[in-house]
Amino acid sequence: MLRFFFSPFIFVYEVIAFVIQAAFVYGLVLIAAFSMLAWVITSNPQPQVEYVHSTEIVEVEVDNSPELVCKRLSGCEIVSDAKTEEEYCPTCVWDK
Repeated sequence: MLRFFFSPFIFVYEVIAFVIQAAFVYGLVLIAAFSMLAWVITSNPQPQVEYVHSTEIVEVEVDNSPELVCKRLSGCEIVSDAKTEEEYCPTCVWDK
């Protein structure tokens, strides 16, 4: 039991034998870990992409109506119309 204390050669032999055994066990653990990782990666299903081809035509209305644009640097004075209850600027021009 204590024979490696009495001979340095036996002590070195025991240390080398322990390192080889530990490296073998850790190697098996690493192989198992990488195998498990590879199995998880390969068993993960890829997402299925489904393309839907629609024959439905969507009509979009674009409002190209002219707008009032003020060309004055000082801005427009807004006048309230009592008949239509809308505010307008008498100096603005229609922009197309």
